Amino acid sequence: MLTYDIEFGGTGYLGDRWTHGVGLSYGYSLPVGRFLSFDFSIGVGYLWGDYKKYRPMDDCYVWDSTSKRSWFGPTKAGISLVYILGGRKARKGGGR
Repeated sequence: MLTYDIEFGGTGYLGDRWTHGVGLSYGYSLPVGRFLSFDFSIGVGYLWGDYKKYRPMDDCYVWDSTSKRSWFGPTKAGISLVYILGGRKARKGGGR
């Protein structure tokens, strides 16, 4: 659930009520050393909710319309560099 207030080039979008979402995400960790790894994540989902469209005029915001929005597609993507405190422990006997 989220709320937002975004303005691009003179047009604003205000989601002052909760926008809902449902989705799935997947992550993978790639070790690159004893103390470092890269974490990758991606998510897809469905978002829906109401929003208000406005435009700034003088020192005020003028409301234009209220609409509903629903959207299905990618909802997140990320790459992180992770430092592992204490490092990974070396195991004897090979990688089982």
